[in-house]
Amino acid sequence: MSKRIGLLTRNLLLYGAVLAVCLWSIVPFVWMISGSFKDRGEIFTWPPVLIPRQPTFHGYQQLAGEAMFAGVGYVNFLLNSLSVAVATSFVVVAFASLAAYGMSRFRYRGSTALKYTILFSQMLPGALLLLPLYLFMRDVKLLDTLRALVIVYVAFGLPYNTYIIKGYLDSIPHELDEQAMIDGCGRFEALVKVVLPVAGPGLAATTISAFITGWNEFMFALVFLNTYRKWTMPLALSTFRAQYLVQWGYLFAGSTLVTLPVIALFLVLQRHLASGLVAGAMNK
Repeated sequence: MSKRIGLLTRNLLLYGAVLAVCLWSIVPFVWMISGSFKDRGEIFTWPPVLIPRQPTFHGYQQLAGEAMFAGVGYVNFLLNSLSVAVATSFVVVAFASLAAYGMSRFRYRGSTALKYTILFSQMLPGALLLLPLYLFMRDVKLLDTLRALVIVYVAFGLPYNTYIIKGYLDSIPHELDEQAMIDGCGRFEALVKVVLPVAGPGLAATTISAFITGWNEFMFALVFLNTYRKWTMPLALSTFRAQYLVQWGYLFAGSTLVTLPVIALFLVLQRHLASGLVAGAMNK
C-alpha cells in the first residue's frame, strides 16, 4: 500500500512539474494573441484581462492594409522572410543529407577529426564572424540581397543539421543500402529511395530547425539589408519599439502572424517527429 502511495505521489509531482513547464511556455503565447485583439487602453488595464472586453482587429488591419515604410507593407516583409526560410531549409536539408550519409556510411582518414570540427564550429558565436562576412558580401556584391542571408544561414545551419541527420543514419542498418544496391539501385538512388524515407524524423527536425533559423534571425539581416523593400519580418517588427513608445497592438498582431508559418510547419511534420525510425520505415 505504501509503495502504491509513493508511486502515486511521484507521478503527481512529475505531472505537476510537466504541467507547470507547459503553462510557463504557453502563457506568453496566449497573452500575445489576446493582446493582438485589444486596444492600447485595455492592454494596460489593471488587473490584466485575458479575454478582450471589446475585441478589435485594428492591429491586423493596419498591418495588412497600410504601407509601413516608404510604400512597403507587411505582406512584402512576410514574403521576404518566407523566401529566405524556405530556401535555407531546402538547401540545408539537401546538403546535410548528403554530408551525413557520407559520414555515416564511409570510413576514411580524418573522419573523427571532421566530427569534432563540426562540433567545435557550433561554439563560435555569430557575432564573431559578422564583420568578415560583411566584408565578404560587400566584395562579391551581395550586400542588400536576400541571397546573402540564405548563404549565411546555410553556412551556420549546415554543420549542426548534418550532425542531427548523421545520428539517425547511424541507427539505420547498412543492410538496407546493400539490399537496395543488390536490387539494382545506385548509391545515390539507395540514399534517396531507401535510406532517407527511414530517416524521416531526422529530416523533419532538420527542416524545422533550418526554417526557424531563416525565419527568426535578426542580427545578420539588420547588418546586410539596407533598403526597406528587402527587409524581413524581424526587422519590421523591431521598428514597433521606439525609444519612448512601444506600439504594443501592432507588435502583438505582427508577432502572432509571424508565428503562424512555424506552427503550420510543425503541424505538417509532427507525425515524423513523433514517430520512431521503425515506425517511419513501416509508414513508408
